[in-house]
Amino acid sequence: MMLRLRSWTSSLLLTLGLSGCSVYAPMLPATPQLRDKGQAEVQATSFLNGRWEGAGTYSPVKHMLVRAAGGFKTDSQDTTYFRVRQYEVGLGGYYPISNHFLISGLGGYGQAVSNRGYVQPQLFTGESYNVDFKARYHKYFGEVSALYYNSWVSTGLALRMSQIRFDRLTYNGEPLPLQHMTRVEPMLFARFGAEEGALRWLQVQTSAGITTVPGNEPNPNSLDPYEFEYSRIREGRIFLALSLVFYPHLLGKPKL
Repeated sequence: MMLRLRSWTSSLLLTLGLSGCSVYAPMLPATPQLRDKGQAEVQATSFLNGRWEGAGTYSPVKHMLVRAAGGFKTDSQDTTYFRVRQYEVGLGGYYPISNHFLISGLGGYGQAVSNRGYVQPQLFTGESYNVDFKARYHKYFGEVSALYYNSWVSTGLALRMSQIRFDRLTYNGEPLPLQHMTRVEPMLFARFGAEEGALRWLQVQTSAGITTVPGNEPNPNSLDPYEFEYSRIREGRIFLALSLVFYPHLLGKPKL
């Protein structure tokens, strides 16, 4: 009963946007719009929560993709904060279905170091207390995306699955035995920008998605003293992002 009450209280405050608990930060799934060898795109992204990310994707041969991305967030607060540094690399492919549809897929590897701090509320059961999570982890991921595009706008969806493996995880300085978790991350996106004209090398992308661990509910019958903390680490979160996308291969071409 106590575990359920603590979980309900934290979920309510998370919904109201007053706290966040997971040490994991999702990286934006790749949604490349490359259609031939020699093409490339460079993406700069800002998340609503203040995280920043950069990524580059290149097609060395037709239907093949290579990608590298990195991200960070700094935070000077001493009670409620989130700090992260991470990178990932991936290899995959793409296939234009017609003049307006494109599908792509990637698989890859990444690493991250993060630190999350917050005040755990106790509305009915006692005094609130400070929480500090520190984590170092690596991950393996796979993703697919599909999009429809025309001369001015592209819309589509992406789905990423990530296997997170903790190399180090502590709760208020004490090691936690949680070893891994699997994340499912669907995302909707839209890109805006003309394919012709002086600025055809630049587009703007908006993205909205969620990262979640299926079946993440605290077990009230568990004898593990950290069951509640595990549920906080595995919590689902919405992410919103705005990106600028550059196409270097279009910079040297004459204007149409």
